Parts: sequence; C-alpha cells; structure tokens
Amino acid sequence: MNKIKTRRTTPYEKKNQAVRFILYVVIIFICFILATAGDFRKPLLLIPTALCIASYAREHTAVAAGIICGFLLDIVCGKLLGFNALILMVMCLGMSLLYKHFLMHRWYAFMLLAAAGIFIQGVLDYFFFYAIWDHSNVEYIYFHHILPCCIYTLISALPVYIVIHNINRLLRPHIIRTIEETVVSEDDQ
Repeated sequence: MNKIKTRRTTPYEKKNQAVRFILYVVIIFICFILATAGDFRKPLLLIPTALCIASYAREHTAVAAGIICGFLLDIVCGKLLGFNALILMVMCLGMSLLYKHFLMHRWYAFMLLAAAGIFIQGVLDYFFFYAIWDHSNVEYIYFHHILPCCIYTLISALPVYIVIHNINRLLRPHIIRTIEETVVSEDDQ
C-alpha cells in the first residue's frame, strides 16, 4: 500500500508566508484608504488587488481576499453589503484556478483577466443598481461615472500587479510548490 507523504514547511517559508500576509493586509488597507478619498471618478484599487492576490494564492486564500476586498468595496461605494463581496469572491476563485492550472504569471495575462473582471463588476453594478430600476438617463451614469471608473481601475491594475508580483517574487519559497507529494512504498518505511 502506498502512502502520500507531504513535505514540511520550513521556518524560513513560514516567515515568508507571514510577511507576505502582513504586506497583503497593508496593501488592502492602503487601497481602502485611497478609495475613500476623492470623488466618484477614481480607481477602485481593491478590485485589482484582490485579483492579483488571488492569482498567487490557493483557492481558500483567494476566496478570503475576494470577500474581504469586496466587503471593503461595498463600504466605500455605499452599496448593498455583500454585493461586491460575492462578485469578487467568484472572480478571485476563478483567477486562482486559472493560474493554478493553465496560466503563467505574466503581466499581460493578468491585465486581460483584470480587464474582464473590472468591466464585469462595472456592468453588474450598473445593471443591478441603475438599469433595472428604470431611472432616467441611466446611460449618462454608465458613460460618465461607471465606465471612467473602470478605465481608471484598469490603468491602476498594472502598478498593483508590479507591487504584488515583486512581493511574491522576493518572498516565495525556494521550491515552487510548498507541498510536494511523494509516494513512499511500503519497502521504504
């Protein structure tokens, strides 16, 4: 009978994970503070931050980042609590799975996925908070508030990617996979 043996995480890797986590929290906090300042035409840095963290994280961490950034985005935008959290949770889970199974970490891949995510969030925001309520001049809201905000957010996604990419590049474990499974036969025991 074969057993699966997992590789232990070294103290160095644990320290790097803790430092990475602390830096993620600081970045999210800075993005939250920047989102509370100014008028309605500003980048919502919490969206690309959540997506970028998710691209480097496992599924459960990606979901947590999406939920936290989504709740903070709901607070900043004055939306129904949980609306953006649900959207970002699904997007971050998808981002994590795409990078885990199919994609390599390249800036252009992230920017394409971030563009899709940002504009999906913008369209859902427009549809659920303006279009279905049949307000007058909803096109004005989309073209003069939501679309510029999506464009600013997409432009700001590149610096966010650079910061988080460098954090992960500098603090990654020596071995790319943190858990390496090896099959140990009964003879080796």
